[in-house]
Amino acid sequence: MYLGREILAVSDSPERLINQPDWGEPTLDALSELLRVIRLSGTAFIDAELTAPWAVETPPPSAIAARLAPGAERIIPYHLVVEGACYVQLKRQKPVELAAGHVIMFPHGDVHVLASTPGLRPLQITTDAVVKLTRPDSIASTQYGGSGAQTRLICGFFACDEMLSEQLVARLPKLIHCQINADSAAALLPRSVRPSKSAATLGLGAVLGKLSELLFVDAIRAHVESLPEREGWLTGLRDRYVSHGLALMYARPGVSWSLESLASAVGISRTAFADHFVRCTGMAPMQYLAQWRLRVAADSLAHSDRAIKFVAESAGFGSTPAFTRAFKREFGKSPAKWRRKPIRELPTNGAKSNRS
Repeated sequence: MYLGREILAVSDSPERLINQPDWGEPTLDALSELLRVIRLSGTAFIDAELTAPWAVETPPPSAIAARLAPGAERIIPYHLVVEGACYVQLKRQKPVELAAGHVIMFPHGDVHVLASTPGLRPLQITTDAVVKLTRPDSIASTQYGGSGAQTRLICGFFACDEMLSEQLVARLPKLIHCQINADSAAALLPRSVRPSKSAATLGLGAVLGKLSELLFVDAIRAHVESLPEREGWLTGLRDRYVSHGLALMYARPGVSWSLESLASAVGISRTAFADHFVRCTGMAPMQYLAQWRLRVAADSLAHSDRAIKFVAESAGFGSTPAFTRAFKREFGKSPAKWRRKPIRELPTNGAKSNRS
């Protein structure tokens, strides 16, 4: 990504940001900034050899989240077809055919069936079976099925923070199905899952994690690019001005942004920026920024012991009383009471109530 961090690190003053010589091309990328903020990580990899006939039903990801990715509030399962073909089906939906090079991802963690042929009675995989088979950042091998055609899958999970990832995940469909380009870095994942005997295995877990994160990015990018125009917030990621404005909000929520400073930073007038932003997100820029700041603060309260005053300041609120009032309006609890809530109970009403 060009520019980005170097310019944003200069100062928390929007005037300093605006007065930089030239933003250049491409501008800041909202998707990249959001993925950085939500602390996405790849975890628990299964290398599965399946021979027809076979069919399996997955357990709810929420049931295994605490065991596979302690501290993560959201688990997103995915499957990458390395060899052969298969079908995947959600309840009450038509089966989707997968071929080699295809990846399918379940942003909302829906239980699903994978099978060599639709209509087979699936083996129900239990939570205990998955937990016993896998370990975070490791590779587990398994075989199942009859004596027919072989299919090889890499199955894994993405872990991320629920409060911040909801801005993206709430707007995604139940499944995302796409093909990974052969020249994508994510295409190296199958080779890394089965390293050669001469290959170094030191740090392999970290390598697999990063490659799987690239797989996530590729899948989200392919989904966004497939959407028709005027489809809402997701297509706003393709809009140069909206994406740039969102990236600035995600990267530096504590900056004292105004509509004028945001518009100047992205290179258009206040009116044009507001029009672009409302058309794509359904919200005014400053309204969206206020909601994002509250989510950043809620995430900080849940994951740190920083004083409420400093949480408010970091999130861009000028005073603690103003922050407390806004926080209570959004989440129904004061910051102090919110901090005592178990992380697994984090509400997601904010983003869901503003789906586009």
